[in-house]
Amino acid sequence: MTWRTHTLLGVNMLWLLTPLPPALISYDLGTLAACAALGALLPDLDATESKIKHLRLLGTNLEPLLLPAQIVSRSDRHRGLLHSIVGWGVVALFTSPLLFWISWVPVAALLFGYGSHLVADACTKSGIPLLYPRLRRFYLLPRLFRISTGSLAEEMLLPFLAVTVLLLLLT
Repeated sequence: MTWRTHTLLGVNMLWLLTPLPPALISYDLGTLAACAALGALLPDLDATESKIKHLRLLGTNLEPLLLPAQIVSRSDRHRGLLHSIVGWGVVALFTSPLLFWISWVPVAALLFGYGSHLVADACTKSGIPLLYPRLRRFYLLPRLFRISTGSLAEEMLLPFLAVTVLLLLLT
């Protein structure tokens, strides 16, 4: 999947928080959407060229994820460790200290976004190594329905995802 699909799908994961009482979620939706979008792009740190690799900090020329992306892309191939439950667990472990500093909600949004990336890539023809280091590919869809990255099928999914994000932000 492309970065646009991953981002929109990640933000859509915030629908999972809507049944919770507003008092329990003490963050604005914009902040949570940014966390979910970041989480949705994180697994692609292992790609040689990815949107997250060149993500700039608040309109500056600082690319804070460039060095980690270069390290990860050299040590692992694309759709390796970061595209597995183990990768999700490592990110959960590294972000767990934030639970005490900024609360659980942004961390949950980031992890929901990360999970959405895994789900989306499991719907592609390439699949994901869900149980890394075991390299056997995992797929959520039967072979006939698997999506090619950047295909017309993926492009047709984008307006639906965009509308549901808009509905989320307006409610």
